Amino acid sequence: MTYSDDPNSPLNFFTSSTMATFLKKPLKLALVQLASGADKTVNLSHARSKVLEAAKAGARLIVLPECFNSPYGTGFFPKYAETLNPSPPTQEQSPSFHALSAIAAEANAYLVGGSIPELETSTKKYYNTSLVFSPTGELIGTHRKTHLFDIDIPGKIQFKESDVLTPGDQLTVIDLPEYGKIGLAICYDIRFPEAAMIAARKGAFLLVYPGAFNTTTGPLHWSLLGRARAVDNQAYVALCSPARDVEASYHAYGHSLIVDPSAKVLTEAEEQETIVYSDLDNDTIASIRSGIPIYTQRRFDLYPDVSAEMSNVKTGNKRSAIADVVSREYTINLHKRCHGVSFKKRAPKAIKEIRAFAEQAMGTKDVRVDPQLNKKVWEAGIKGVPFRLRVRISRKRNDEENAKERLYSHVQAVNVKDPKGLHTTTVDDA
Repeated sequence: MTYSDDPNSPLNFFTSSTMATFLKKPLKLALVQLASGADKTVNLSHARSKVLEAAKAGARLIVLPECFNSPYGTGFFPKYAETLNPSPPTQEQSPSFHALSAIAAEANAYLVGGSIPELETSTKKYYNTSLVFSPTGELIGTHRKTHLFDIDIPGKIQFKESDVLTPGDQLTVIDLPEYGKIGLAICYDIRFPEAAMIAARKGAFLLVYPGAFNTTTGPLHWSLLGRARAVDNQAYVALCSPARDVEASYHAYGHSLIVDPSAKVLTEAEEQETIVYSDLDNDTIASIRSGIPIYTQRRFDLYPDVSAEMSNVKTGNKRSAIADVVSREYTINLHKRCHGVSFKKRAPKAIKEIRAFAEQAMGTKDVRVDPQLNKKVWEAGIKGVPFRLRVRISRKRNDEENAKERLYSHVQAVNVKDPKGLHTTTVDDA
């Protein structure tokens, strides 16, 4: 992809000959819009039959709704709560854990077990927790709902999960080895775009939200939020709801849906119990990101990268060291780099030497130059020789699939009021 229609433009110096693979091979996704009642054993058995139905139809990633093993409501959380730690729990401590593990293995599919109420016995705190199992029945990820549903819409609905629940303290990205990474969150979490952006920038091809929006908030924002998170991050998004039960105390909206990276709704259920499917592929992600390249156009010189220094992101069941970031600032003397160089070649030559210095200074051969730096070097190179430019070089973890190097260096310009008066560091010796 290129960033200028002019083949001689220095902006074309920052190019990518290949698009990263986020989804390694096509994947059939299924959302099970499940009707659940008061009997947990019946709910688990019913979930099994529906998951096996989805697997028989070819789904290899299957998602259940929020609180699929119980009625939804603050009054039900303590009664239906199960103990998950230490893991694995006993059958008595968590029948849902063992049921989900067995169902995933029987279906030979990845299973996002919606969510269940969890009791942490050591603290006596309750959580809304999602469990993810591999096709062999191994637990590969957990997520505790991080944003609690506390709302009050006068005359329509009042609900306060925090009366009973405690919020989780980690974001969750899970690796499905044959396919790639998914970001996992629960229901109300979808209203907070930072969590989705972090998951997407960590390489997630899909954002999954088991959720139980109601008949007030659902018509307002359910589809809108799914499409917004998709277009924000150019990733697939899946929202899986319980089926609507008008006899229950809480009326779920239903309308489970799957959205593609361009925010197109691929499939959407109605209110009743059903299963919806979509086929996901990497080409769709690559095409959208190539045509509208927001991932390389963000202005981190104007606002922070919310994913850059995250230490509370879980990959599977382990705390991730995903934020291995070291940053240093240098002053580039463009006069030295542009002296005796023709007008057209000034900026590309400067960029080339800056890349060489970044490789030397940070110890990484993978050097990525922010497009805005190209612009600043071009402007400085033709307008202000001699001219000093402040740059920040950040050494970051490389989480791309099949990456040759563990780290890469990101070079960007840093705005300063008077760059001509800055002290020039040893970058001049590069």
